[in-house]
Amino acid sequence: MTHTHDENRLPATHAVHGRTDRTYRSAIFPIYQTSTFAVGESSDFAALLDGSAEDAFVYTRYGNPTVANVQEKLARLHHAETAFLFSSGMAAIAAAVLATMQSGDHIAVVRPIYGGTYGYMGSMLPRLGITPHFITPEQAYALEQHVPQARAVYFETPANPTTLCVDIAAVVAAAQRVGAKTLVDNTFASPINSTPLTLGVDLVIESVTKFIGGHSDVISGAVLGRAEYTEALHHQLIYFGGCASPLEAFLVDRSLKTLSMRVQHQNAAALRIAEFFAADARVKRVYYPFLPTSPDYAVAKKQMKGGGGVLALDFGELEDAVAFVDHLQLVVNAVSLGSVESLVTIPVLSTHARVAEEERALARVTAGTVRLSVGAEAVEDLLADFAQALTHVRQFA
Repeated sequence: MTHTHDENRLPATHAVHGRTDRTYRSAIFPIYQTSTFAVGESSDFAALLDGSAEDAFVYTRYGNPTVANVQEKLARLHHAETAFLFSSGMAAIAAAVLATMQSGDHIAVVRPIYGGTYGYMGSMLPRLGITPHFITPEQAYALEQHVPQARAVYFETPANPTTLCVDIAAVVAAAQRVGAKTLVDNTFASPINSTPLTLGVDLVIESVTKFIGGHSDVISGAVLGRAEYTEALHHQLIYFGGCASPLEAFLVDRSLKTLSMRVQHQNAAALRIAEFFAADARVKRVYYPFLPTSPDYAVAKKQMKGGGGVLALDFGELEDAVAFVDHLQLVVNAVSLGSVESLVTIPVLSTHARVAEEERALARVTAGTVRLSVGAEAVEDLLADFAQALTHVRQFA
């Protein structure tokens, strides 16, 4: 499905206003909780199946009004011509890759990436005859020297779990020199902080579960891009069946209405919290893109409106990371991120427990690394919780 853009409206407005319920004029767009749609006459199926009818809904795996409403909002937020909502972030990643690649192709995968994505690229793609090449950001900027045969380049920015930032424009330029497509996971940034399509990226992936969903109660993913990818992405959705349900889409629509406010709060709160930890000698290192001491500060400021709601702390040793996390009283010890509840996890014990040590090093992950996702709580209450938890951490020598 293609979309037109109203450039006079700002992201916060696009996130609130979508389709209108023309039947009952409800204030919010309703859930069409149905698997199938009826026709008036048998001959009506022809227009539904060939795409000539506007809003041609026949079966929810192919499309649904509630889902379409969210897709159109996400497209406007990302300045995209096409958008598809999937059942999870991983389903979206798989769809984006398979929509642009075929057996015999090579894909350059820029480290670091989410552990699930690493597993998919390394284990699943070779079964389909697609060869992954794992490279560093610096190698991606000189793709013609390292993977000149690449048909696509896949990367995250900021990357999980330590917010490493990849220069989007530099990767796009390198990919164009070798004729490769660019696919970027924008989950840590969200469309409020970054719109990679405006920087020349071909496809953007969002784990909608995270900042867009924002309430720890929905699993979903999205792929966005130019109209030329509509058919390929739709085929991935209908033939692999990774469609989002109407109820999930309704929950995402609810979340979109507060996305701008939530992310702006998280941007400001995370920077303040990063500064708090950076001033404490018990923390060896703090990673946050908008912290001036961050190695990614220049890149982040160039391509992001805000630093996002995720930061990473390095306590040096696992013992100290555990002491800090296990003494938190307000922050929840759980995987995932982007929620209104602040979440904390120790990657070597959770998200990166099965990732090889050399891969962890490339992601800046040590045994003492803690990933923190800042929620919507009062910053003063979070800082008080952090302060009391830090009393259980040894002074860094």
